[in-house]
Order: sequence, then C-alpha cells, then structure tokens
Amino acid sequence: MNINIIQIWNDLAVNQYHVDPKIFIFLMLFSVPFYYFGWYGLLREAVDFRKRYKDKNLNLKITDILTENGFIFPLVVNRAAWVMPYIYVIGWGRNIPWWFWVLFIGWIFISTFLFWNKLKEKINNQV
Repeated sequence: MNINIIQIWNDLAVNQYHVDPKIFIFLMLFSVPFYYFGWYGLLREAVDFRKRYKDKNLNLKITDILTENGFIFPLVVNRAAWVMPYIYVIGWGRNIPWWFWVLFIGWIFISTFLFWNKLKEKINNQV
C-alpha cells in the first residue's frame, strides 16, 4: 500500500510538475559534502578572523567578516549546495503551485536568518 502512494506521488511530480524526484534526491545527496565543506571553510575563516583581531580590542560585527577574501568562496559553496535541489525544481518544474513559492521564499528568509545567527554564535565562541 505504501509503495502505491509513493508511486502516485512520483507520477504526480513527473507528469504534472515535470520534476523527477530521483533527480531531486540525487541533488540533495550530492550537495551534502559541499554543504559541509562550505561550513568547514566558513568556520576556519571565522577562527582565523577572530585570531587576527582578538588583541586589537575592536568591536567586531558579523558583517566585518564579509570583507575578508577567504570568506566569500566557502559562503558561496555552502549556500549553493544548500539551494541546489530547489533550483532544479524552479528551473525545470512546470505548473508549480503558488503555495510552493510562498513556502520556498519563507524558507529562504528563515534559513538565512538562522544561518547568520549560527555563524555569529560560532565566531563569538571561538578562542
């Protein structure tokens, strides 16, 4: 019975929305190492940033790290890996319902807010 439901959802995604769930799942799994590689690079750069400016008694903000050269590449890798499967849906999907866009945009804003808070916490807690 459960296999029948999965097949119905698969057929709906392929026939009505022109999105293959197998490709979506592949992109999800494929992006995981890049997502964590991006986090590793971000945290490594945050630790180096914190060490460079620790003794200068500056009031550093999270936005100050954006001017660092080594920070942008891991940030782009992390965010691209995070959104890659959904770009597939946006780019190749058809007849996507309006509520998908509302949820997707809400998810982008909430996740970005949580991402910056987590990054800020990691920078502030580093030695």
